[in-house]
Amino acid sequence: MHEISTQLVALADYEKIRRVEGFKHISSEYPTYLTDESKLSPEPFDYLFFPMDEAELAAIFKQMSERKQKVTIAGARTGLVGGCVPRKGALVSLENFDRINTLYYDGNADEWRIRCQCAVNLRSLQAQITSRNFPDLQRCGDQAVLNALSRFKEDPANYFYPPDPTEMSASIGGTVATNASGARTFRYGPTRDWVRGIRVLLPNGEILSIPRGKYFASPAGEFTVFDSKGNDLRIKLPSYRMPRTKNTAGFFTEPQMDLIDLFIGSEGCFGVITEVTVALLKRTEKISMIQFLNSDEQAIDLVNALRNEKRVQLDFLEFYSGNALDLLRQRQLQDPKSVDMPIIPDQAGAALFFEFSFDSMADSLDYTALEETLKDCGASLSDSWAAYENRELQRLKDFRHILPETINTIIAERKKQYPELHKLGTDLAVPDERLQDMWQIYTDTLDTADLQWVAFGHIGNNHIHINILPRNVSELQKGLELYQKFAAKAVEFGGTVSAEHGIGKMKIKFLELMYSPDQINEMRAVKSALDPESLLNPGNLFCD
Repeated sequence: MHEISTQLVALADYEKIRRVEGFKHISSEYPTYLTDESKLSPEPFDYLFFPMDEAELAAIFKQMSERKQKVTIAGARTGLVGGCVPRKGALVSLENFDRINTLYYDGNADEWRIRCQCAVNLRSLQAQITSRNFPDLQRCGDQAVLNALSRFKEDPANYFYPPDPTEMSASIGGTVATNASGARTFRYGPTRDWVRGIRVLLPNGEILSIPRGKYFASPAGEFTVFDSKGNDLRIKLPSYRMPRTKNTAGFFTEPQMDLIDLFIGSEGCFGVITEVTVALLKRTEKISMIQFLNSDEQAIDLVNALRNEKRVQLDFLEFYSGNALDLLRQRQLQDPKSVDMPIIPDQAGAALFFEFSFDSMADSLDYTALEETLKDCGASLSDSWAAYENRELQRLKDFRHILPETINTIIAERKKQYPELHKLGTDLAVPDERLQDMWQIYTDTLDTADLQWVAFGHIGNNHIHINILPRNVSELQKGLELYQKFAAKAVEFGGTVSAEHGIGKMKIKFLELMYSPDQINEMRAVKSALDPESLLNPGNLFCD
């Protein structure tokens, strides 16, 4: 079926909606709403809204459309590309859409599912799953929901929501809108793979309710959406092919695709995702390891070997370059308490961080396949840290996060002398067979550029974050030029200019490296079909 109808939303009384008017008032009293983690500056805007439900959100859309005002949507504001930074008009905060609505078991799929509003954050969601304490459900009064909750509490298995974006304060709606990913994408895939349904409020104020597996594009690559007045909106999917990597650059498309996948990763260009249904997975006990290696090149070799060794099933596979370890060593010397770990071995020239399941009831653990793979690459388990208790597992994860924190501290100190400075972090990914080639380009270029840099990140998906730390404005400009060259090379290798952060307002030039003008026009046509007045999120993905 490629035809779907919207549902009409009754409008709330606009005058009763909580709002703040006037940029001077907003900027002085509500400064945290002016930007996201990108630190991009907003353009002056006139309204800040705090809707409580879909009826109020629809009323805001109607009023802003009549007043010819654009609308920017904000969730948890954890994005890195300026997606929720206002461009005039109005900013709508979805923070009140923060309830978990239901929990149920889907017998056909053999999985537990949670349906929640878009502002539920990942940390809260996971905490409620782990504790099996769902306050919203316990006071809902719906006997079917209470029965499902009772059954869930009695289930002997433990569960979790697999997508693992680094920022756990992100909202579930924001992660769906950006198809967020992270370390565990290596095994479990991005957010897209775990979404089972969404509700989307379109700019016309009507709702699409989209379950996975019901609406598929026609053989001609089209969907038809009928609104409550009988008008039909025809959506023609873009004709380009997606890269063979994790990717958040551009709208998703494939032959006879599921309609739900058009909205996942669309960065809010088509409508507001107000509600999401996600699947849970049984949790098994884990061992985490940081394997120290002699060099970056040895780490690349081990990554390829681990991916080819089918007996070793890793949840994630992360990378620390040699110069990243050097930076952490310096921090250990300067502030040992801030790095709650043993001393990094002097001989370590790189490291890989990975995790895998184990059977706690087994008499002994079989590391044979892992040991053989390490030995074949000239490495040894004796040069590693390992953890399996929850506190120790968290220590290893904290150690991973100390690195970007350290980088941010260095840049913040340098900004005191050069306020325009900022770090440059790549978000590029390439197909498996191009990992070595891409790494060689990074190192050959950066080692001769006299720039300070470190590398870390999701090497299992060939998604390494190269972080350039400019010491002055000249180095910033040089770094920006290199970033552009790296992005062009990633595209040449069949990769992406944005593997997890999206395009937003800051990476439009990179999108234009990856797609031709005709292909970008195809994207524009999809947006025009669903948002004909270009009401939503001005400046995201496209130059206005």
